Amino acid sequence: MAIATFLENDYNTETAKALIYNAKWFEILLLLLIINFIGNIAKYNLFSIQKAPIFLFHIAFIIIILGAGITRYRGYEALITIKEGESNDRMISIDNYLQVIAGNGTINKSYISKPILMSELGFNNITENFDFEGKKIELELKEYIPRAKYELKDTISGHTYLHIVIAENENRKDFYIQEGTRENIYGISIAFNTQNKLKTDILITKKNETWHASFPEITDYFSMILNKAGSYPKNQLTPVHFKALSKINNTQIVFNKIVENKVRTLVSEEKNSEIKNPEAAIIISAKSGADHKEITLFGGPGYMNPFSTFFINGTHLKLRYGAKPIKLPFSIYLKDFKLERYPGSNSPSAFYSDVEIQEKNKLLNHTIFMNNVLDHKGYRFFQSAYLPDESGTILSVNFDYWGTLITYIGYSLLALGMLLSLFWKNSHFGLTLKLLR
Repeated sequence: MAIATFLENDYNTETAKALIYNAKWFEILLLLLIINFIGNIAKYNLFSIQKAPIFLFHIAFIIIILGAGITRYRGYEALITIKEGESNDRMISIDNYLQVIAGNGTINKSYISKPILMSELGFNNITENFDFEGKKIELELKEYIPRAKYELKDTISGHTYLHIVIAENENRKDFYIQEGTRENIYGISIAFNTQNKLKTDILITKKNETWHASFPEITDYFSMILNKAGSYPKNQLTPVHFKALSKINNTQIVFNKIVENKVRTLVSEEKNSEIKNPEAAIIISAKSGADHKEITLFGGPGYMNPFSTFFINGTHLKLRYGAKPIKLPFSIYLKDFKLERYPGSNSPSAFYSDVEIQEKNKLLNHTIFMNNVLDHKGYRFFQSAYLPDESGTILSVNFDYWGTLITYIGYSLLALGMLLSLFWKNSHFGLTLKLLR
C-alpha cells in the first residue's frame, strides 16, 4: 500500500489500482490477513471477558476488510452532469469498459467487458471473445497509450492528410485522416478522397484542383475567416470552407486544412499537472474468420466518447472504450448553481448546487456543497466540479450502502476497543495503573 501511494503520485490512480489495489494478489493478502486474525483469536483465547479490548481490535479489522470487499465488488462510483434549469437521470461510470455493439442490418447485440484498469508501467491485457450469429469475434489489446494525441511529422515522401479539429467542453482534439481512407470520428464517418462513398459518409474530394465536400444531410457552418454563416446542401459536391465550424451529431467539428508530405503518429504527451484526467488511447486488434483489423479508441476514466464503427467478416461492429452509462432510479433537477470567488480574484472559493430529487409523487430539495452530501436511496452525491462555462454542476456519485455501513461498524468497534483498552483492568494501561498505585 505504501508503494501504491508512490505509484499514484508518480503516475496516476488507475496505475496504482491496476498494479496493487485491485490486483488479485493484493486481495489474497487481505484474505490471508483475515485468516491470521481469526487464527489469533483462537490461539490466544480472546473470547474471554478479560481480553475484550483485544478481541474487539481483531473483530474490527476483520469487519473493515469485509466491508472493503463488498465495496470492491458491489459498490461503484460515477459522475453526473446537470445544467441549470435541467434534470438528468443518467450517470457515467468512473471505471473503464470496452463496449461493443454488433449488427448485421437485422439483429443488434450488445456486449460489455468487466471493468478495465490500465497501467502506465505496462502489464495490461484486454481479451474479449464473443459469438454473433455464428461468427466468432476476438478483440485483443495491442497497445495502450496514456495522454494520447495524434501528431504529424515532416517527411520527403509522406502522405496527404485532412486535418480535423473536434471541440468538446472547451478542449481541442486534433485528428488526421490519410488520403484514400475512411475513418469514423465521434460517430461521424469521413471519407477523404476515397474511390467509393457510403450513404452516411462525409466525402472530401478534389475536383478541378479545388477541394469539395458532400454531406449526407444539410449541414450548417460558420466561417471564422469570412465571419458569415452558410450551409452545405445534401449529397452535392460543394467547395469546402476550411476553418469553418459545423455541428454534426451534436459534435462541433472544424475541417481545418489539407497537409502534404506528412506521417501520422500516435504519441504520449508529457505530463501536465493542470490536466487532471488526460484522455488515453488503446489500439484494439479485431479478428473474425479470415478478417483482421486494428482500430484506435480514445477514452479513459470519465470519458464516454461516441462509438467508432467498422465492418469485419460481414458484421458491423461499434466499439467504445471508457465510461458506460448508468441510469438512476430517479431524476435530479438543478434549480440553481452558485459559484463564489475569493475577493479580488477569479479563483473559486466555494460552489453550491441547489437540487431537487424528482421521483413518483415525491419532490425533495437539497443544497449540495463541500462537506454537505446528498444521501438518497443508497446513493451519495458530492459536489465535485462544474462546467467550464459555469452553466451547471458536476456531481460525483457513490453507490455503496452496505460496504460503507459495514466498514463504519468496523471503525466503531475499533474506536470502542481503543477506548476500553484505556480503562480495562487486564489491559496494559490497567496493569500500569495498578503499578503506579
